[in-house]
Amino acid sequence: MSRTVGILLAGGLSSRFGSPKAFAEIDGRLFYERVYQALAAACDQVVIVTRPELIGRFPAGLDVIADLPEVAGKGPLAGICSAMEERPAERYLVLPCDMPFIGPNETQALMQLSSRADVTAVQTAAEKIPLFSVWNGNSSQELRKFIEFGNLSVFAFLETIHTEWAVSSLIHKDPAVFQNINTRIN
Repeated sequence: MSRTVGILLAGGLSSRFGSPKAFAEIDGRLFYERVYQALAAACDQVVIVTRPELIGRFPAGLDVIADLPEVAGKGPLAGICSAMEERPAERYLVLPCDMPFIGPNETQALMQLSSRADVTAVQTAAEKIPLFSVWNGNSSQELRKFIEFGNLSVFAFLETIHTEWAVSSLIHKDPAVFQNINTRIN
């Protein structure tokens, strides 16, 4: 089982955005399409994790799942946990649908920078970006226990395991590439 699975997180409520971000458009392409392409360039397989009511909006032929019932609705950690348990792999490249400026070059660069840490995530000069990250497949049981105890914070989980932070400028010189889109782009 020496493979990498891309986890496209597309299950957020998008309350600030007003509609599911996965289906928002930028430059004529849906957010999820851009992120899917970025993940596919660096992974053997890509799984989209979304809410049950959105599964049918994705094209047939894509690997789309919902959170496992026991962790459903518990945020991005639930999506990562569900993908890890449903699609076993050696490692996972995680990218949320609301980071559509990250492309194939950036996902491949992060994969090259990833270490033997449990998680290798990205850090700009201004902030840490925990959801553009590479996760070791061996961390799934710890993640499940963390969620079962009611903990939902990505940062809090990363503090409990061996996490390394990759400097964003080694991935892309422009920090704007790493922005998370929470409001509509006009």
